[in-house]
Amino acid sequence: MAAIRYPYTVSDFDRSGRKRWYVRFVVDGKYKKVRIRAVEGSEAWVAEYHAVLADLRNSDKAPSRSVHIPVYSLHWLINQYISSAEFSEAKPATQIQRRSILLRIARESGQGDCRTLTREAVQAGRDARSKTPGAANNMLKVVKHLYAWGIEAGHVSHNPAEGVKRLKAGESKWIPWTFEQRETFKAAHPIGTTARTAFHLAFDAGLRRSDVVRIGRQHRDETHLKIDQKKTGRRVSILVTSELAAALDQAPSSGLNYIETSHGKPYSEKGFGAAVRRWVSAAGLPSGLTLHGLRKADGVRMAESGATENEIAAKLGHSDTRSAAIYTKGADQQRLADAAIRKYMEQTVPQNFSAGQFTEENSMKSAPKIAGGGSGET
Repeated sequence: MAAIRYPYTVSDFDRSGRKRWYVRFVVDGKYKKVRIRAVEGSEAWVAEYHAVLADLRNSDKAPSRSVHIPVYSLHWLINQYISSAEFSEAKPATQIQRRSILLRIARESGQGDCRTLTREAVQAGRDARSKTPGAANNMLKVVKHLYAWGIEAGHVSHNPAEGVKRLKAGESKWIPWTFEQRETFKAAHPIGTTARTAFHLAFDAGLRRSDVVRIGRQHRDETHLKIDQKKTGRRVSILVTSELAAALDQAPSSGLNYIETSHGKPYSEKGFGAAVRRWVSAAGLPSGLTLHGLRKADGVRMAESGATENEIAAKLGHSDTRSAAIYTKGADQQRLADAAIRKYMEQTVPQNFSAGQFTEENSMKSAPKIAGGGSGET
């Protein structure tokens, strides 16, 4: 049976991957949208759709199917890409991010000819976002992807984003939790609480927030947690350690999900983020600590234990080792620095001193005396 089509409707996905429907219309050459909040496929959805149309037709905001978009304008290329099979095959989170970036570009400079967009124009767009290097680099990535698809589709012959350098990313806003902070949180939230269960899913399992709110008893076998990550689609298989097992075995939830609200419902990602902030505050910890900071702390812990970049990437579900390298570089620096100090200590410290005994007090005892009994600077 052929599907029924409803004119003027468009859809997207929210941060939790739930589909949202809108009636889209044009007022003064600009798109406007009205949300349909009923459940998709229900009679209430159809009734709400017709009610929105009726309201629009009885007002001065009569719907129009489209605004005029010149063929081969940048806005036209963006629309072609968003309508393509390649775009529809991307993960919902990826679609949301790309659509947001591309539609902003379409609003700002969509009337220009996509075939003549220059590298300099892309660089200017990057520099306009320089205060947020992450946003600038995401824009570069999306434009490069857009034009790579456009070349393959035969719409353009060059990629203006090629050769444009990414901005150096600033310090991560995700602060790894220290050992003391983790112990403070655990003392405030004992085993058997939702907060403690979430702690171990982020720290011991290394899961992102989008997976912590989804994972449940159906994802656990005798030895591992196994789940397809929402962000990347990659499957991760996490060994269940004794601490993680204790937290999961005593999780207070009664349903499949390990993390549930006080009403027995799964958390939304946004709602869960707010809950984590409350738990951090209740433990008397700084407000800058986040659930993702526990995942970062897991990466630091693995690197300091000697794990390789490939091992860290496999545990955290990264598609490559670039992120894992951030952890191993810091750990390698510490190991190399320690090794260098031990080497010169072995040459300058008396043999009856061990590296652990080489303290400031001991070094002063073995230092040559300066004439006059002082400790003047040289």
